[in-house]
Amino acid sequence: MTTLVLREGGASDASTIAEIHTRSWQSAYRGLGILSDAFLDGAARANMQTKWHARMAAPVAGQRVWCADLDGQTIGFLCMLREDDTPWGALVDNLHLLPASRGHGVGKRLMGEAARWAAAQGITQLHLLVYEANTAAFGFYETLGGVPVSRDWLETADGGHAWVHTYHWPEAGLARLTALR
Repeated sequence: MTTLVLREGGASDASTIAEIHTRSWQSAYRGLGILSDAFLDGAARANMQTKWHARMAAPVAGQRVWCADLDGQTIGFLCMLREDDTPWGALVDNLHLLPASRGHGVGKRLMGEAARWAAAQGITQLHLLVYEANTAAFGFYETLGGVPVSRDWLETADGGHAWVHTYHWPEAGLARLTALR
């Protein structure tokens, strides 16, 4: 029997989170023109290790990370940042799963957990950014009630640029997310 457990992430999870983030990017973005293959196969791993060790060792105010563990192995994570200075509410800054773990409801469970935490903090809205070329993610977020509200040309991690869509969950959408289990 397999057991999925969602738990708060901590500093000891930094290396695993970085590896999941890297493998997720490699799987989802390769060939889409978002990040170069050279970056995905080279600097991405070191960049993620540096980023996540720093973020988990000294979290910014309002940062919350959840890990999804399947039979004791971390297979995904979600990082949320409370952003009180935006009209879109808290930011789901990262949601990444190991490639083999996609399509099994883990991302949905993580989004539900984050929404329940946000609602308990008095946060009434959520948003996140999705690369335009990552059309598979569009379907996932729209199924969860996310609404695209803006399109921006942003710099990518490898110094390039790509179109990014902001997906928003207004108060009613957040309420629906809290029911996801």
